Amino acid sequence: MANQVKTPKVTVIDPTTPKKAKLRVAAYARVSSDSADQLNSYLAQVDYYTRHIGENPDWELADIYADEGISGLDTRKRDDFNRMMADCRAGKVDRILVKSVSRFARNTRDTLHFMRELMRLGITIRFEKENIDTGRLSSEQTATIYAAFAQMESTGHSSNMRLSVKMRMEKGIFTPSSMPYGYRLNGLEPEIIPEEAEVVQHIFSSALRGQGRKDIARELNELGIERGHGRKVWHHTTVNYILTNSFYTGNSVWQKFCTTDTLPFQKAKNKGQLPTYHVEDDHPALISQEDFQRVQALIAQRREQFYDNATPSHSIYTGKVYCGRCGSKFRRKMCGNKVHWACYRHNAGKDLCPAHQVPETALTAATLRLHNKLVLHGQELLQPLLDQLREIRERELRSNQKLSDIDKEIANISGQNLVLIRLKSKGCIDPALALSQADQLNHKLRDLRRLRRKVLDAADGDEQIQTTEAILDYLEIAQWQTEVTPDLFENLVERITVTSPDEVKFRLLNGLELTERLV
Repeated sequence: MANQVKTPKVTVIDPTTPKKAKLRVAAYARVSSDSADQLNSYLAQVDYYTRHIGENPDWELADIYADEGISGLDTRKRDDFNRMMADCRAGKVDRILVKSVSRFARNTRDTLHFMRELMRLGITIRFEKENIDTGRLSSEQTATIYAAFAQMESTGHSSNMRLSVKMRMEKGIFTPSSMPYGYRLNGLEPEIIPEEAEVVQHIFSSALRGQGRKDIARELNELGIERGHGRKVWHHTTVNYILTNSFYTGNSVWQKFCTTDTLPFQKAKNKGQLPTYHVEDDHPALISQEDFQRVQALIAQRREQFYDNATPSHSIYTGKVYCGRCGSKFRRKMCGNKVHWACYRHNAGKDLCPAHQVPETALTAATLRLHNKLVLHGQELLQPLLDQLREIRERELRSNQKLSDIDKEIANISGQNLVLIRLKSKGCIDPALALSQADQLNHKLRDLRRLRRKVLDAADGDEQIQTTEAILDYLEIAQWQTEVTPDLFENLVERITVTSPDEVKFRLLNGLELTERLV
């Protein structure tokens, strides 16, 4: 029988289009600092974003993050913003909606820093008010402009506040936000605290008898007298603050300190850049004007007695240079026409510390070499460190059971909130009942966020990561330097340790230590 050829059976499978994954969209908001408006503002924004995201069939709601009553000037204090960034790094978000640039961050550096990180993670941001989408090529340039306007808005608000304070100072109706030891605020008026007033008077009496500040502090500690505000230990610097504070004479000096004009605002001593206001008989006195002046004369006399042979010590390095042998600070000395830095203990007695003095020219050369090396190679040195710190931090947070439980509870309550909003928007629940239940849920959320912040503060790592990021931002715009400037210490170096006559160690603000030769 001839072999029969079998006909192959063919099954045609029609092509199917794979189901497109929905985009996980989150929203970020900062709501009113007015407690009466917080709930309504939060509910309104949750309701808006729930409907807005739900109307797009290609989107699904990832989460809604909202910080309540917190300034946008410092992202470290914005718990939900940081939770959002953590979720983005964990791959839980694809896109973020924000009402405006000023709601996202209040200075250009922070705005661009977080935008760049999110873009590296493949996450786009849409700023609705400015109609900016970081998914477009020119978005960062546009965002820079609007972020600058947001920064100007914050600076303008600060300027208005300063003008209001200035007007109250000029009219003599200004009230400081805090009182020195011995006083408290009763409404808007300073009031004497009798038991603390006795301590202040004892301190002045001891000083007039010739007792030194360290001895006075030691005596107060031995007597078990508390400093107030829960602090127990007295230091000679605390005693010195009391002895030199003219507030105890019944007079006030306003605006001894001022804040910088640019973001981030920093407090600085007023050295004549702004006027000060001296107000006589502003409040009850604890010390007579005569006794106060006698104490100031004694302090000046003692300073002259101990430092009359000292050369001008103030320098950009003052308080920054330490001895690697005994840990003491270095002080500035003149040797002929040359400037040197010497260990305090060695200077008091060569047998106390064997450290040698260092020429300021060598110290400056080493500092500039460090700075310029980091300008050229800081990215390749610090970026791997930053990546490792983030990896360690994420691993620690993932293994932190308490934090995990708090996050689950926050997610659970946020989910209940969303369900409540949906029910209210569909008319399935009485609005008054919805408001009452939402109020309870938001109280729980606030308590959980406070608890989460405490847990994060107790864990190490956040500050080092943020400081390393700030250093990288600084190095990105820093230029090659030929002289040491204050910016170098404000943004890069914390301290310098002289480890030998030929070597110094620089500790950066993030704790990293680097060594340079003294030549």
